Amino acid sequence: MLALPHPHVPLQASGGAALRARALQAYLLELRAVLQPYAPIPPVHLLVLDETDWKARTRHPYGFPFQRTSLREGLYVFVPARYPERLLWRLREALVPAARQLGEPLGQVEEFLDINLGHEYAHAVAVAWQLRVRVRWVDEFLANYLFLLALHQARPELYPEAKRWGRWLAALAPSQPSLGSYEGRARTLTDQLWFQGRFTTEAAELVEARGDGLLRGLLAAAPLGRSTVHKLLVSLEPSLREWFAGFAPRRR
Repeated sequence: MLALPHPHVPLQASGGAALRARALQAYLLELRAVLQPYAPIPPVHLLVLDETDWKARTRHPYGFPFQRTSLREGLYVFVPARYPERLLWRLREALVPAARQLGEPLGQVEEFLDINLGHEYAHAVAVAWQLRVRVRWVDEFLANYLFLLALHQARPELYPEAKRWGRWLAALAPSQPSLGSYEGRARTLTDQLWFQGRFTTEAAELVEARGDGLLRGLLAAAPLGRSTVHKLLVSLEPSLREWFAGFAPRRR
């Protein structure tokens, strides 16, 4: 294991993954540079691991980047040293309906996963800023918003790609499009991707229309409360009311 101490994004990498790990570390540091002026961000540990090292540290299935975050135990982002082919094929297969609907060639799924690492980093930032409320859809939406807000400034050449992928995912057909279903039942891969697409496209609209206005309001209200966060979001951004209504089950 390669260990590279750093005050902001400490890094550990499996053998052979050093170049990839350094590139991902640099990417997260660029996002951090945009977000840090709003409020302090403690170190977020980046682990770029092969399958053996991954399985020695977590039971999470190998392949999908994820975060393990706690103010008490630390903030960690896990990334595979190499995306397994079984994961890439699953994602390509799930995205075929979107390709048919949009009439566009499918991009490189690996690029999407690497760009979206910023979303996992944003989860860690949200925990540090006491914006996590443990309502899954709220936490996912806010992570998308923080990620796109940072990406828009830090890597403007990647921002349109993140939006494009959000549009692709939002073109999928979920089995149940209600926010309640996102909370309370097992979700298919298509369902998970569709919700992320909807969260991404709405977050992008907020970033482009109001910049950091929502973030400043959230930080002023932190720590956020589980029972009041919906009302807070609508009070800070009234346009969200109509967006929320779009997730309501259709009446027959």
